[in-house]
Amino acid sequence: MKRLALAGLTGLGLLALLVMVATTLLAVAARFLDLAGLEWSYEVAGLAFVWTTFLGAALAEARRENAAFEVVRARLPRAWQAGLERFGALLLLIVGGALVASGLAALSRSGWVPTPLLRWPGGVQTAAAPLLGASLCLIALQRLLRRGAAAEPGPVTALPDDATGLPL
Repeated sequence: MKRLALAGLTGLGLLALLVMVATTLLAVAARFLDLAGLEWSYEVAGLAFVWTTFLGAALAEARRENAAFEVVRARLPRAWQAGLERFGALLLLIVGGALVASGLAALSRSGWVPTPLLRWPGGVQTAAAPLLGASLCLIALQRLLRRGAAAEPGPVTALPDDATGLPL
């Protein structure tokens, strides 16, 4: 199930990235060549940018590729590492919940306000926030409820002391 969800997020993220690149190139070409009728490409590029960013953030967190203090964590005792892992998952749950709540509030207030050029519902862009929040909540819950999470805080990717120049 987790692989399927990650594959789905990856596919959507890749699609959003391709749309963003294509419409940005189209917008640049339209401006450079003074082509009329392609003003919509700026709006689509902006929408795709939001989705690319939010889907990328969810994927990075799910794969543990998001910014973290791995070097500091690697130097802590194993019990502290597990505690730090649970604390991080709890913070992720809080942030995810806040994104869901604020995203749904924004959708309820302005989800049907049309976009300037294409007149699409504004929810096309705003829906990215609660989706990211829900994804972060699911990731956090999986980390908090995982059996043996206290014993396995996740991969530690600290560099050896000869690569960093710092003593271990």
